[in-house]
Amino acid sequence: MQENVARAAGSRAIPFDAAKLDRLMEAAGLDVLVATSKHNVQYLLGAERAIFFDYMDALGVSRYLPVLVYPKGAPEHAVYVGHRLETHQRSVAPPWVAQVRTESNGSVDAVTRAVSLIRDAGVPLKRVGVEMAFLPMDAGRALADALPGAELKDALLVLERLRAVKSPDELAKLKTASELVIASMLEVIAGHGRARPSSNCRTPCASPKPSAG
Repeated sequence: MQENVARAAGSRAIPFDAAKLDRLMEAAGLDVLVATSKHNVQYLLGAERAIFFDYMDALGVSRYLPVLVYPKGAPEHAVYVGHRLETHQRSVAPPWVAQVRTESNGSVDAVTRAVSLIRDAGVPLKRVGVEMAFLPMDAGRALADALPGAELKDALLVLERLRAVKSPDELAKLKTASELVIASMLEVIAGHGRARPSSNCRTPCASPKPSAG
């Protein structure tokens, strides 16, 4: 079967603060970052999630696992490995990553393909940051086997700190979302009439007061 490969144009700007990420990685002692959670991959990729796997990850006898590899100080060597069903989506809206490969079909092959691509680029792979809480055991074992001698370190806090400071555009979206939630709640409350007594009381219903006559 021919593998589906989508290559980015490389003209889009990096959607996050790459210099800040490099500083955080340096402080954490990381050479390369391997992101595998859907929310962090979406943030780093600057693109919508794979539409076929937005809510459900189960896939046959494996699971969907997006993998974005970011080398410290070398974003031009970044790699994204996605599922084959993402090919059209990533072609229509190419992300900034130079190598976008939509050819995986599970968790293990996604990780091994990503490692192979980043190794071919000559990136140091001695201290590798991963999202421990979002890395399946089978993929984690495959990663360790593919990088003998490398130190796998938890990079979840690095990514949380990267996303903690919001850009003006992100703040504007958060403000709009919060105001719309409040507006919807007020609209429901304003249109809600007085509650009627239920005919099926779960507790003893109050007896009607006798008429004055």
